[in-house]
Amino acid sequence: MKKEIAEQISNLLNEENQLVVNYTANKILESKENYIYEEENGVVKGFLECKKVQWYQTEVCHLTVKKDFRGKGLSTLLINKALDHSVTNLNARIIQCTIREGNEASEGAFNKAEFVKVASFYYPISGNNVGVWQKVVSLRA
Repeated sequence: MKKEIAEQISNLLNEENQLVVNYTANKILESKENYIYEEENGVVKGFLECKKVQWYQTEVCHLTVKKDFRGKGLSTLLINKALDHSVTNLNARIIQCTIREGNEASEGAFNKAEFVKVASFYYPISGNNVGVWQKVVSLRA
């Protein structure tokens, strides 16, 4: 990942999400292998972070699509890439994400990808209620 891409990702993260941490290009580059993104002519259209958190589980974070590219199926494409990466490369059996309650676009995208909301909690640092969404991808023996 080039630094210019990391800068675009960090800027979009900071502008489009209600995060309690400020992201920088260097922070993105430290874990660049976790980022799945779509770009065109050097412009990041959308991205997410997909990281292993347990031997059986990955977490999808910060699904973000730039305003100019919304409503064109990019969220679905990115989630599907994260699912494929989680199963194929990270051997995940459960994929999880957290979504700020009221974020209808993200809730809709993950619901469409057959994630199920399994819990919710209050996060006092942000002042938001947060939903925990999961998808089981393990095949039965």
